[in-house]
Amino acid sequence: MQKQVSELSAEELEQLLAAKKKEAKEKGLLKRQEYEVQRNIIVQELIANAVVLNEKLSTFKKYALKRLETFKDYANDYGKIRSNSQGGFSLRSMNGDLMVSYDRNTKPVYDERASQAETLLKEFLEDTVKKADKKTYRTLSALMERNKKGDYNPTSIASLVKIEDNYDDPRWLRALKLFKESFQILDISYSVSFYKKDEQCKDQLIPLSITSV
Repeated sequence: MQKQVSELSAEELEQLLAAKKKEAKEKGLLKRQEYEVQRNIIVQELIANAVVLNEKLSTFKKYALKRLETFKDYANDYGKIRSNSQGGFSLRSMNGDLMVSYDRNTKPVYDERASQAETLLKEFLEDTVKKADKKTYRTLSALMERNKKGDYNPTSIASLVKIEDNYDDPRWLRALKLFKESFQILDISYSVSFYKKDEQCKDQLIPLSITSV
C-alpha cells in the first residue's frame, strides 16, 4: 500500500522531490527536443521549396531576357521598336491588354576627377562668390552635397554645368570640365516585368516577388 505524503520520512520526501525534479526535467527536455525537431522540419521544408522556386524564376528570367533580346534585333530591323528613356522597350499584345517591359537598369557615377572638381569649386566659391553673394554661395555649395553613400546628385551637378558661363574664373571652368569628364553611366543589369490591364484598363504589374503577392 502506497504511503501518503504526510506519512513519508524526511529522507523519503527528499527522494520523492528529487524524482519529481528529474521527471520534470526529462519532460522539459523532451518538449524542447520536439520543438527543435518541428522547427527544423518547417525551416527545411520552406527553404527547399524556396530554392526550387528561385531556380525556376531564375531560369524563366534568363529565358525571357533571351527571347526579348532576340526580338529586339528583329524589331530593330523592322523599325518597330518602342524605346524608353533607359534604352529598354515595351511590347504589347494585339488587343493591348498585356504588356512586357524590358528595362535597362543603370547607375550614374563620377570617377576620381569629380573630387578634384569639388576641391577647385569650393576654393573658388570661398575666395570669390562667398564674399560677393552669400545666398548664391550657399546655393552653389548645396549642389555639390553628396548623399549618405558619398555619391553626387547628377541632377544637381547638371544644374552647375548649365550655368558654366556665369563665371570665367579658371578654377570654376576647370571644375565643371572635370565634372563633365568624370561622369559616366554604368549598366547594372537588365530586367523584365509583366503587366495586365485591370477593369479600369490600367496596366497592373503581375508580381513575381513573394513580398508583392
